[in-house]
Amino acid sequence: MDGTRSSATMVAAVSRIGATVDGKYRLRSLLGVGGMGIVYEAEHLFLGRSVALKIIHPRYADTHDAVTRFLHEARAAGTIGHRAIVQVMDAGFVDGTTPYIVMEKLEGETLADRIVRRNGLRVPQAAMVLRELMRGLGAAHAKGIIHCDLKPANVLLVGRNIDVGTVKILDFGVARIASQQRDRAPEAVMGTQLYMSPEQVKGVAVTPASDLFAAGVVTFEALTGRPPFGGGGKVEVFVHILRDPAPPLVGRREPVPDDLAALVSSLLAKSPDDRPASAGDVVRALDAMGIVSGVGPGASTATRR
Repeated sequence: MDGTRSSATMVAAVSRIGATVDGKYRLRSLLGVGGMGIVYEAEHLFLGRSVALKIIHPRYADTHDAVTRFLHEARAAGTIGHRAIVQVMDAGFVDGTTPYIVMEKLEGETLADRIVRRNGLRVPQAAMVLRELMRGLGAAHAKGIIHCDLKPANVLLVGRNIDVGTVKILDFGVARIASQQRDRAPEAVMGTQLYMSPEQVKGVAVTPASDLFAAGVVTFEALTGRPPFGGGGKVEVFVHILRDPAPPLVGRREPVPDDLAALVSSLLAKSPDDRPASAGDVVRALDAMGIVSGVGPGASTATRR
């Protein structure tokens, strides 16, 4: 977005502050402007509860595909019901045509920002993030939902101390429903290129294993400070994803245990059949390693719940 359009968007976004949306939500402050939407802190007028309210970006409000994708995020995330998935509580239209989504208001920072701020994550932190991602994705996969755009910018770390914080998966705008992919033409390439699985790059039907690949990329970046298949333009990145093995996993802050490195390597396998069979299998492998604090062979049932 050029400077003029960006400034106009900010002016329009700020001008909404104080307005009431759908007779229920008063916009109190601007939280941020993203590619698809503008996010506000809002107050539910009847409950007095603070929420995050996302309104579709003005330039997409009249675009059918964008509106469909925006509302798809609400439907997909709203059906999963897991603590590692951002909670969607409501959705509707500001003026009969401009859609909005209401989500739980969370305090924290994205994994992308944490990686930069901390110069990568330590091994127990990265393992804990991977474990929580697998638990959330496992819940989504059980409902037939495949995220398709997992990346550090779509992972929110709630609280400043990741060891006691909560991991939340955001943005189900390009999620796919597994049962709806059968007998369809090849898919358009959707997602963020650095985190796409080989099957996404090829445009073939995605599966839960596609999310596992992205989780491997995210974990590799959390430990090393960079994704495994970066470098060059879009075509070069796609060639790396399709052809080249991931480089050795060398932790930026400390050595990575061999069993964790092997698990990440398996997540990054080119063929979906060579990756772990499910998100649950990844959780069990991590638990067996005993890397995550309070989780492992000696942990109590209450701790591991």
